[in-house]
Amino acid sequence: MKTRTFLVAAGALAALTSGLFISPVQARTWTSVDGKPLQAIFLGIEGDNYKFKLQTGNEILVPKDKFIKADQEAAERLAKIGDDSYTKASARQIDTLLATNLKKNGFNSFNAPLPDDLFVRRVYLDIAGRIPTREEFLAFAESSRPDKREALIDELLLSPGFASHLFNYFADMYRLHASDFQNGVRMDPYIEWWREQLEANRPYHEIVTEMLTAKGNVGHNPAAGFLLRDTGMEFDAFANFGQVMIGIDISCAQCHDHPFDEWTQGDFYEMAAFFGNTQRSLGYRPADSMMAGGVIEMPNAPAGWKNNFEKWAETNKGIVPRDQNSNQFRFFVSALGWNLADNEALQTVFPHDFIGDGGKPNEVANPRTLIGDAAKVGGKTRREAITQWLTAPENPRFALVIANRMWGRAFGQAIVEPVNDFSDEQIKRSSQPEVLAHLMREMRRVNYDLREFMRILYNTRAYQSVASAEEPDLTKAYYFPGPVLRRMRAEQAWDSMMVLAHGSEIDQKKGGDGSFYKKILNIDFNTATNDDVWRHYEMWQNLRGGGSAMAMVSEGDDYNPVLVTDNELRASELPQPAPGASMLDTFGQSDRRITDDHNYDGSVPQVLALMNGTVTQQLTGISSKVVSDLEELDGPDDKVRGVFFTLLNRFPSKEELDLGVGMIEDFGDEGISDLAWALMNSPEFLYIQ
Repeated sequence: MKTRTFLVAAGALAALTSGLFISPVQARTWTSVDGKPLQAIFLGIEGDNYKFKLQTGNEILVPKDKFIKADQEAAERLAKIGDDSYTKASARQIDTLLATNLKKNGFNSFNAPLPDDLFVRRVYLDIAGRIPTREEFLAFAESSRPDKREALIDELLLSPGFASHLFNYFADMYRLHASDFQNGVRMDPYIEWWREQLEANRPYHEIVTEMLTAKGNVGHNPAAGFLLRDTGMEFDAFANFGQVMIGIDISCAQCHDHPFDEWTQGDFYEMAAFFGNTQRSLGYRPADSMMAGGVIEMPNAPAGWKNNFEKWAETNKGIVPRDQNSNQFRFFVSALGWNLADNEALQTVFPHDFIGDGGKPNEVANPRTLIGDAAKVGGKTRREAITQWLTAPENPRFALVIANRMWGRAFGQAIVEPVNDFSDEQIKRSSQPEVLAHLMREMRRVNYDLREFMRILYNTRAYQSVASAEEPDLTKAYYFPGPVLRRMRAEQAWDSMMVLAHGSEIDQKKGGDGSFYKKILNIDFNTATNDDVWRHYEMWQNLRGGGSAMAMVSEGDDYNPVLVTDNELRASELPQPAPGASMLDTFGQSDRRITDDHNYDGSVPQVLALMNGTVTQQLTGISSKVVSDLEELDGPDDKVRGVFFTLLNRFPSKEELDLGVGMIEDFGDEGISDLAWALMNSPEFLYIQ
């Protein structure tokens, strides 16, 4: 479409644009310095001009200095994240649908509007995964911009904290675990790949497509980690696929027909057959496994590669592969062999005790989808076919499942629970089925852009309402007059403590990325010489175990990594998951063995960690950053306010102010330290209101 440049006179601008809007969405109204309106979709900044799209479809350029200051600020923001006309229209539609159903069910309206202090704390925790600093809180509290809420939402969605916090959710959902594998194999490159996808705001359906169709090991293609995650337990891998991608837990149908749902044992094996010829590793397979028995060659390598390399190593390096002193060599070759490939010789077979319909014991199971249209296999591998079926617009589940999950992130409860196993009947009986249908359509409309989808939710009146303090009764419908009052995730608590200790620069700090481990495994079996492979083995010997989690390729040196030794990082940058008895583990971080296994329950160890733990001592002692940062403030009353701004992100009440001033007057800096300790140990600190 041709772009026309308008050399502007304000009068000409008004004549051309007055009253125009983009149907069916009411576009943002832009105002010229002489008060003339322009309704148009903002497309971006080109030099000293703003680019707009009119109702007619024409695109125009208008000089920046023709607009009022507020619109110039809005343009700078929208140039980074995109026009918000559709965002706001969708948010209004959600509110209308919610309100209609609320009134039908005896509610007058939403909960009371969220005041600014609760809003700023909530959006920092929900979007950036941490509390705001004192400076960030005051910048918002003192701003008089009419659009300051939407501006802050956009700012946080564009911040590193958004990807960091979203990573923690997907790490729980996809059970991202670096070391819970056989033979010393690690998944650090796969974990770093997830970080990179979220930082780049890659569409969710593209992330899923790459995971399901990946080939090679995590050195060749880190996305292979999804299917390698459960090597040797392929049916568990399929069951996890069903839970996280189509919201169906069919795992019990592996052994018998589902006792409460329609799924049969035959359904399980026929759907699992889409992954039946996916070769995951070297070795032998028994006949009753997902992959029929037989010797498995090194995937993605010339025939006999493994045996040839082992013979060369024995002749030239004195390695005896079967000797117990050669364990590390065997582990290395095995790690190379955790390596995805499509092997048509492998099949899924019904178990020897199969008694269901659709097949016979030990018979090959043909691939068949559980729901919706059949997957089109012709001309594609089975994994390509199931991926295309999964992400197709006609699929009744894929967009709905991720939209329902993202709603749960924003509101503390999904519309359909549990998020990983629900029936069509539960969808129909949900408290807000019209909203759920709208969310599914919106997820498709934004092309699975999770940042834009969450932007819609955070701009709703429903989200910006006071939280419902009473915990929802799972036997009754919750109609979402506002979000649910909830405790911070373990990662939110940790990241908030890190920002108290180090300030907002914590968002920029990076941990180990596993890039050196990725380099070790990234061998082209078709072109690499045996000497090349041996050099990679020497790299493997020098870096085993947890060290590889924090190892990065160093500049100018291909074979010696840089190790990250800093543990004062955001949770997403630490080894995954955190070790047992750590602060993160104590506050409920999942051990990543089961999908969505994060724990919000309170415990005695949590109380002890906050009251007497080393982190709390570091944060609230008289030499802490929290206390030292208050030295610039004048008078006890300002310092008391400063402690409240820092820890609870709100103004103290008169009673709280008087009490705090008394503590400072009596005990000086120790009084500030005691006040900080008391606020950190209050329930208010750990809850998202």
